[in-house]
Amino acid sequence: MRNIVIAATLAVLASSCSVGQPEIKYGSDECAHCRMNVMDAKFGAAIQTVKGRSYVFDAPECMVPFVGHNGHLVEQEVKGWYVADFAHPGTLIDATTAFYLHAPTLNSPMRGNVAAFATAADRKVAEEHFPGEEMDWAAVQKMFTDE
Repeated sequence: MRNIVIAATLAVLASSCSVGQPEIKYGSDECAHCRMNVMDAKFGAAIQTVKGRSYVFDAPECMVPFVGHNGHLVEQEVKGWYVADFAHPGTLIDATTAFYLHAPTLNSPMRGNVAAFATAADRKVAEEHFPGEEMDWAAVQKMFTDE
């Protein structure tokens, strides 16, 4: 009976170790691209690789050039792209489906001045305070690609 309980406990623990969404520890994690501490929960970003490794960034402007021709990873190695939801700081959302706003007054950490939102409605609200250009993921990638 004791062996069954131990086996069941180990099975539960093993299943809880599955790789989930990356986590950013604001104030202590270091940006994989520029090596600054990731401080602002409105702009953080992260990548998860197909092998389960996570990289964190202080903003999309550091995440995008980390992948690609001149970057550290090739795009085929990326399982998931994540960005902080500007309207809900610290909440990571799928970067590929997020709604973006580029505005000079956003003052992102590396001055790319791009914020991500989970919904178009949240972006519209922010645009009232930060007038700028609405963007999608493809436009953000193009803007920050080093090639």
